[in-house]
Amino acid sequence: MASSRMTGAQFIAGMLKGYGLTHVFFVESILRQTLIELEQLGIRRILTHSEAAAAYMADGYARVSRCPGVCFAQSVGAANLAAGLQDAYLGRSPVIAMTGRKPAIAQLRNAYQEIQHRPLFSAVTKYDADVDSILQLPHVLPQAFREATSGTPRPVHLEFDGLMGELLERDESQLEIIVEERHRRYPSHRPRPEPGLLEEAASVLSGKYVHIIAGP
Repeated sequence: MASSRMTGAQFIAGMLKGYGLTHVFFVESILRQTLIELEQLGIRRILTHSEAAAAYMADGYARVSRCPGVCFAQSVGAANLAAGLQDAYLGRSPVIAMTGRKPAIAQLRNAYQEIQHRPLFSAVTKYDADVDSILQLPHVLPQAFREATSGTPRPVHLEFDGLMGELLERDESQLEIIVEERHRRYPSHRPRPEPGLLEEAASVLSGKYVHIIAGP
């Protein structure tokens, strides 16, 4: 897609559409303009009972579709969203979690339910980035999909400036939506074993009955 002037909300929605998302899971109020843009692009917005439920549903979506699942929560619900990522992390499921963060003036001043989020997400994600400018979006969003789907697939977290991420949503800039097809599904890379090891395994199994037990 050619570069064009757009809002942060339009860019986020366009990226999620480009990566093949059909559903997102969220608790109000977060990324409201993005949610409107997602509706216009045909992506279903699923309002959940709790932040943890949004994480669980994004996890289930990822496992069934073999594509990354996406969940949102505002700053006040970030801790609950982090708690819901434990299963996705241990189950190696690519969930992209997005939360808001109250502006810098509200940090470390006992603002309502505003605590440092990075320690909460560090144990349940493999990539965690603060997004303070619309100009970061073309870099951190593709990286989030790369991290979630490559290596050992696991959750990632993006934290947007603003209680509901509204500061980035309403800003405008000249942006280009670039989608890396490889990272629309997971695992994005399938490593091949060394030929010698394959031959050794075949030799060990030759002439034997092999039983495969698959599943949890």
